[in-house]
Amino acid sequence: MKTPEQLKGTIRNMAAQKNLRPQEVLQMFLFERVLERLAGSRYRKNFILKGGLLISSMLGIEERTTIDMDTTVRGIRMEEPEITSVIKEILSIDVGDGIDFSFRKIEPIREDDTYSNFRVHIDARYGKINSPMKLDITTGDEITPAAIQYDYPLLFEHKTVPVMAYTLETILAEKYETIIRRNIGTTRARDFYDLHTLYRERYSEIRPDILRMAVAHTAKKRGSASALADWEEILQDIREEPMLVSFWHKYTAENPYIGKLLFSEVLDTVERIGRLLQE
Repeated sequence: MKTPEQLKGTIRNMAAQKNLRPQEVLQMFLFERVLERLAGSRYRKNFILKGGLLISSMLGIEERTTIDMDTTVRGIRMEEPEITSVIKEILSIDVGDGIDFSFRKIEPIREDDTYSNFRVHIDARYGKINSPMKLDITTGDEITPAAIQYDYPLLFEHKTVPVMAYTLETILAEKYETIIRRNIGTTRARDFYDLHTLYRERYSEIRPDILRMAVAHTAKKRGSASALADWEEILQDIREEPMLVSFWHKYTAENPYIGKLLFSEVLDTVERIGRLLQE
């Protein structure tokens, strides 16, 4: 394990090489440290990785970063004392990296959901490095056909950490459903980027039948089947909404690694997926 100063230097170098902010690289590294503790705990099968951290690992940090970690859980009671106890136990595991994680607080995530969801705030300390982190924990997610074991690649080591994770098709299904359901009311440019980039980079791995099932399951759980049936009209409305182009320009300006990708190109990918689902 590098000293704190060596780690800072390595992070600065990677950030400069990949056109990222050092804090983004630091956060990704610290999430890896949490995942390594999870993998060494008795709860390694209970937490299923999803969201930006998983997507970033699939695409590479040069194409996607994130500032929080999203998981869904199974086999654990979604009650505040239970989640607090589990997280504290995971963070206390010694993996020999010298990083000290401390639990700060837990709070409910207020969403229109049947299930309880929580956000856990923790602090990571290593020498003079002191970084706050957020872990979002949900339950009841529909994973098609089932969670998989995923070998999470580490940034600075030639090794992986085995974790449970969403399937590629479930990630795509949730992104597609969110885009269509939210229609022109969406403000989440990253959903468009994630869908486009995952589809482009991982196209050969997509199982169309599983993707169709995943979209159907997601739509049923979220009550959006009727909206998805009108996807062509909704997509046309999105193409014609100038505010969404503004959101896209702002998002790409804040994330230089995206480059000159046009919003129209991203919407073409949404259309290709819509056509694929009809086949």
